[in-house]
Amino acid sequence: MLRQFAEDFFTVVATIVVISLVVGQLLGQPVLLGYVTSGSMSPTLHTGDAFVAVPEPFVGEIEPGDVIVFNAVELQGGGLTTHRVVEETERGYITKGDNNPFRDQSSDEPVVTEDRIVATALQINGNVIRIPGLGTAIATVRNTVSGAQTALTTALGVDSPFGSQGLSGLFISVGLVLFLFIFVDDLRDGQQRRRDRKRSRTDSDAIDGRWVALGLAFLVLVPANAAMLAPSGTHQVAVDGDDLSDDIQPGDQVENGFTAKNGGLVTMLIFLETTHPDAEMSQHRLVVPRGKSATATLFVTAPPPQKQTVVTITERRYFLILPPGIIEQLHSIHPVVAIAAFNVLILLSVSAMVGAVFGFGSKRLRDTSRDLPLTRRLKRLFK
Repeated sequence: MLRQFAEDFFTVVATIVVISLVVGQLLGQPVLLGYVTSGSMSPTLHTGDAFVAVPEPFVGEIEPGDVIVFNAVELQGGGLTTHRVVEETERGYITKGDNNPFRDQSSDEPVVTEDRIVATALQINGNVIRIPGLGTAIATVRNTVSGAQTALTTALGVDSPFGSQGLSGLFISVGLVLFLFIFVDDLRDGQQRRRDRKRSRTDSDAIDGRWVALGLAFLVLVPANAAMLAPSGTHQVAVDGDDLSDDIQPGDQVENGFTAKNGGLVTMLIFLETTHPDAEMSQHRLVVPRGKSATATLFVTAPPPQKQTVVTITERRYFLILPPGIIEQLHSIHPVVAIAAFNVLILLSVSAMVGAVFGFGSKRLRDTSRDLPLTRRLKRLFK
């Protein structure tokens, strides 16, 4: 009994970890795992080292000494950066790479605000938990897939439908799902063989409608959640006082258009938010039908010469399968609540459909085949 409990617990933990890694690859954001591509954090993190990343919704109060992953504006052209917090100010956090001689904000990088932080590196007794070399392996897979994709699309004379990061993320995600599929089968294989010994050759196998519902829900929810979460995130809009036209004075309002597209098959409800004190959105909620786009205007107070205003826009997407007012109320509580409500609704709908057609009782079917399961055949093929 204790051994079986340990196996089930390990299976659940492994499932959560692998699914989190898949989601992270689809989003292009660190979920449970991040890695560095430079030596700016040496010796804490060397180039290619991975680390355990705690997503921002689960991060507590950030303090000096914490290593954070944030969306940089100017550092190395912008993008995700992993550096240590060295000071907290009223405007935000001051950061620095452990191997860098100067703080990030000594250059043009603005202070890091809460809405630009996406994760925190897990530390135990002040030491970052790192996995040497794993980031290099992930980057190698990404670059290999990206190169193959570029060669294929060039030869065919077409544009990539995914983008280099999208296809490589999809490739890694599929690999992780296959790993999970075979891994779980390995854990259950021994127990299944023990059960098979107790059955006669004329015994029947049972199919439970609950597992059918769960499998169908999984097939629906994985791509559906990816469609909502992948385009969501934060966007930076920078307004430079030196680039303004002569008829715009410091303190005037500058307009920037923000366009949201929906390439899916279901109408999306999109929320746009910013916490910057000198910025405001013309619309906070957009309804975008399938294959269409919608635009909102960002109003920003013009900065003086030699100054720059960086505005972070947070975008959240939800399928419009509930009244917009209900979705907005759930979103106002927390985006996770809105996503959870969507998943519960789909799970209940699929369960009701399967229950009406098959029922939830165990149905026994005569086993007329002695073929091995697909996972067993795959494992034998690649041995």
